[in-house]
Amino acid sequence: MRRLALDPMDVPAVQAWLEDWAARGWYVESYGKNLVSFARGERQEDVRYRLQPVGGGCGEPDQDTRESYREMGWTYVCSTVLGRSLSDVKTEFHIWRCEDPGAPELDTDQTLREEAYGDLLRRGWRNIWMGVPLIAAVLATMWWLVWSHPREYLLEGHPDSTILMLCCNVLLTLHLVDRAVRLIRFTRRLRQEEPAPQRAPWGQARARVWAFQGLYALILLVMIGNLFRPYDHRPYLPVSQYDRPVPCVSLAELGTPAAEEAEAVDFHSFWGKAAWWTLEGDYEHLEEGGDGPRCSTEYYSLRFPSMAENLEAQMLKRWSNVMDAGERPERAAVLGVDSAWYWRDEREEWQFLLLRRGGQVLDVSYLGEADLLEHADKYVEMLERAR
Repeated sequence: MRRLALDPMDVPAVQAWLEDWAARGWYVESYGKNLVSFARGERQEDVRYRLQPVGGGCGEPDQDTRESYREMGWTYVCSTVLGRSLSDVKTEFHIWRCEDPGAPELDTDQTLREEAYGDLLRRGWRNIWMGVPLIAAVLATMWWLVWSHPREYLLEGHPDSTILMLCCNVLLTLHLVDRAVRLIRFTRRLRQEEPAPQRAPWGQARARVWAFQGLYALILLVMIGNLFRPYDHRPYLPVSQYDRPVPCVSLAELGTPAAEEAEAVDFHSFWGKAAWWTLEGDYEHLEEGGDGPRCSTEYYSLRFPSMAENLEAQMLKRWSNVMDAGERPERAAVLGVDSAWYWRDEREEWQFLLLRRGGQVLDVSYLGEADLLEHADKYVEMLERAR
C-alpha cells in the first residue's frame, strides 16, 4: 500500500502517523519524497517509531550504530528521501522501530537531541534567508507583468504561462520556508519541554500535504490545458441578447447605420470590473474588399485606476504596429476625458480613437464616412453611463 508522505519536519506527527498505521497492521517499508510504502503485517498496539536526523545528509546508519540500537530494542527501517542524484540519495531522517514497550528511548538527552538537528537547522535558516527575498522578488515580478501589460490580463483567455511558472516557484519556495519554520519551532520545543514530544496529531500535517500537492497539480493541469485551449473561446453575441447595457456607440449614432445588429463579447478577470469587445458592420467580407461602414471597440474598466495609463500606452503601442513609418497618433482635445488620441489612416480610410477617463479605457476602430472626433462626445457620454 502507498500513501502520500507527510513532511518529515513534522517529526512528532510522522511518528504518531506511522504508529497508528502499525496498530492497523501496516508497517512502513520505504519513505520517499512524495510516497510512503507500507507492507501488511500483524496488528500491534505498542509499536514505536522514532525519526533521527541524518548528520551528513546522505546514506544509511553504519553497522555499529545499528548493532548498538538493536541491543536497545530498536531496528532500522529506512530513511526519508529528500532527493536523488546520480551518485547518491540525499536523506534527512533515519526511521527506527521498536516493538518492546519496555525498551528505553533512543534519545533521552534533550541537549544532544537538539544538537543532532544542527545540519537541518542550518539548512532551514538558509532556506528562510534565501526564500523570503525570492518570494518577494517573484511576487513583484508578477505584479510588474500585470502592471506593465494589463490588456492580456483583462481578457478571459488562457492564463499566461509566465504567471503560472512564477506561481509554481512561489509555491515551492513557500513549502521550503514553511518546513524550515516548523523545524525551528520543533527544536525550540526540545529546549523548553520535558519530556520531549514524541507524538502529535497528524491530521493537520496530512491536510498540509494534500493542499500543497493539490495546488501544485492544479497549476500543472492548467498549464497543460493552456496548450490546447483556444484564446478567443467566447463567441460574439448580438447586443440585444445581453441582459445589461453593452458599452458601445452604434453606427446609427454615427450616422452610418449597418445592415445587421452589433455583436459583443464580455470578458471577466480579477483586474477588471468590465471588459467588452464589440463589432458592427460587414466584417465577414473585410478581406474581400467589401464596402460599408465598420466599427470595432474595446472597452475596459479597471479595478485599479492607476493601471489605466499603462493600458493606454499599451494600446498606443498596438497602433504603432499598423502605422506607416513616420506616422504618429495625435493628442485630441475632447472634453470629459483625461486624455484622447486620434489617428486617421488616409490610405485605408480607417480612423482610430483612444479615450481614457479615470479607470476606463476605450479603443475605437472605425471605417466609414463619419468623423470620429466630431462624435467624440457620444463616446464620452457612453463612458459616463458605463462608469
